[in-house]
Formats: sequence, C-alpha cells, structure tokens
Amino acid sequence: MIVRDESKHLARCLRSAQPYVDEIVVVDTGSQDDTVAIAHRFGALLFHFDWCDDFAAARNFSLEKVTGAWVLILDADETLVVETDTLQQQLAASTPEVMGYALTRTEITLFEGDLSGGFHIRLFRNDFRLRYVGRYHEQLRHQDGKPLTVDTFHALKILHYGNRDEQAVLKKTIERDIPLLEKMRQEQGLNLWLLDCLARNYIRTQQPDHAQECYAEAFDRLLPHLLSGEPPTEFFWVPTLVCELGWRSLDAEDLESTRLLCQRGLEWCSNHAPLNNLAGEILLMLGFPLGAIAYFETSLRLGQEGSYYQTDPCPKSAITTDPAGGVKRAYQQLGQPEKAIARFDVPPDERDRHF
Repeated sequence: MIVRDESKHLARCLRSAQPYVDEIVVVDTGSQDDTVAIAHRFGALLFHFDWCDDFAAARNFSLEKVTGAWVLILDADETLVVETDTLQQQLAASTPEVMGYALTRTEITLFEGDLSGGFHIRLFRNDFRLRYVGRYHEQLRHQDGKPLTVDTFHALKILHYGNRDEQAVLKKTIERDIPLLEKMRQEQGLNLWLLDCLARNYIRTQQPDHAQECYAEAFDRLLPHLLSGEPPTEFFWVPTLVCELGWRSLDAEDLESTRLLCQRGLEWCSNHAPLNNLAGEILLMLGFPLGAIAYFETSLRLGQEGSYYQTDPCPKSAITTDPAGGVKRAYQQLGQPEKAIARFDVPPDERDRHF
C-alpha cells in the first residue's frame, strides 16, 4: 500500500489483513503524523517514495518491493473481509491463465449514497509485466499490451471508510485531486472517466460552473459517437457519464439531447440501472406512464437478479427506491394508485417502442 498521513485509518486496515498475508509492504509518501510508527508496529516493510503527483509511479515502486507470489492492494482507509479458511490454497490452485482477481468494495460515500458494484482488481500475481498506468485513478495493465485475464474472488471483500470524514475528503479534493487533474488536463488532456471525476470534484467543492465546463467538453467529445451509434473504444465509465449528461440535459429541459443520450446509452449498455430510470423519468414527463413503468421495473428486476451493470459503481437506490418510486408515480399518473406495486410482465415492445 501507499500511504500519507493515514494514522486515523491505518491500524484498522493492517489489523484486518495481517492474519492472511505473508508480508506487509508500506510505501510512505511524506507523512507528518504517526503513520510510519503504526506501520512499524505491525511489522511492515517500510519504504519512502518522493511524491511526484503520480499514483501509478508510487504503486509500481511498491510492487518492486514485494517478494510473495501474489499481491493484495489495499488503501489505508479500507479493511479486508475474508470469508474463507482456505485463501492460500485457493490461490495456489488458480489456473495459470488467471492473472488476477476482482474484489467487491462496499462504501458509503457522503456525496453519492450507498454504492454497489465497481470493478476493482486488487489481488494479482507478482509478475513484472503487471504494472500500473495513470497518474490519477491508476489502473493495472499488462506491459505487453495483452488483456488481463481476471476472475472474481467472492470470498474476499473490501470495506471503504475514507469518505466518512467530510472535512478530510474536501481538503484532499481541494489540495490534491483538483490541482492534479487540472494539471493533467492542461498537459495531456483527460479521458472521459477522469473528466467526469474532475467535474464531480468541482461539484463537491461547490464550483458548479467549472463542473459544467467539464460536462460540456465531455458532451462535445461524445457527440460523434451519439450521432453514429458507435460507442467509444475506451468504454469504461461511459454509461455512468452518459446518464449524468442525460440528467443534466433533462434538468435544462433539452429533451432532444436527453432522448439521444438515453437511447444510445441503453443501446450500448441495456442493463445499466440508472439509465433505465432516466428513461422512465423521460416517459413520465412525456405522458407515457406505461412505458415508464416498463423501464422502472427493469431496474427493479436487474437489482433482484443481480444482473445490473457493475463495472461502474451503481447507487443502490437505482435498483430499489428510485424505480419503486417511479412505478408509484406512473400509476398515479394513470389514475390507478392502488396498482403501484412491482410488476415484471410488461412486454418488451411496450418499453422499446418509445426510443
């Protein structure tokens, strides 16, 4: 792990992982609190890295210090939950083609509510060809350009506590995240995912005009894809961004853009629950409550089946209270409030014909 001024969280993190690992590698990037002392107390191998506004560089420095066959990545404000007694045996039995495992991470954020899903490759082989790229929100990649063969490890879970301290989150956002992202934006540009990250950071720090500038740029870059129907090659985070742009267009009463965003978004990712909810809201606004019910109930069904798009984190409300409330409002619009219950027998044609 890489750390800086994490004395509030670090002991809890190390305590959760220590029984299951052979060594603990901690790379400190300039702590001024008791972080280093806490790491020593848990017997960690401690190294120092001069911070250079590059998370991937720090991560890769830490990987060079690992001696075990497998690497588990944790942040200091996370804890590890292990629901198996045979962790080492399962890893030893992994087929050679599996390079790593994705773990589920549960977090309660101050800004977005409970989140479900998200693709987090946190357990992977100690292979020199596996290294991180990206100065912000770094991603694991195969250095030969090959796709990573990744499985899921359901018996390992991560709990994230970092966003509970509002003042600490805002301080980090203002002093580190926004300046770093803006620097990257000026030097090399941001991909759509990081552009949305920057916009959300501006929203969190009550700078809506700057956020809107980011979203306007994102829409302009997406527009050729929206018109042609061809999704962006780099698809990660696109469904979430399209949904955000759709809501913003709806709030601005730009129904043409909202409809286009929703149509393409569902063509590209039909099981994205928030997009289905957006479609329901559009149809309610246009006076098509039956079509709206179909979309809302699709979100509820996706949640019940666990088949909703989980590459991006999904607000749990998007598969529970949001669509349930939409169904209720749709039946009220129909003058049949007594029928405001979950129904899953609406023919697909009734849903799809509107878009």
